[in-house]
Amino acid sequence: MLRLTSLAPDIIEATLRGREPAGLSLEKLRKDLPVRWEEQRKMWG
Repeated sequence: MLRLTSLAPDIIEATLRGREPAGLSLEKLRKDLPVRWEEQRKMWG
């Protein structure tokens, strides 16, 4: 199950606007998603 509610708010907002971070994909979201938003931002620049 995707844990989209665990994504950092700015990543969610960018994705909804069609400006998702480079490298962000459903495949990567299916893997272990860091809980800390700072770590998510590092993953996807």
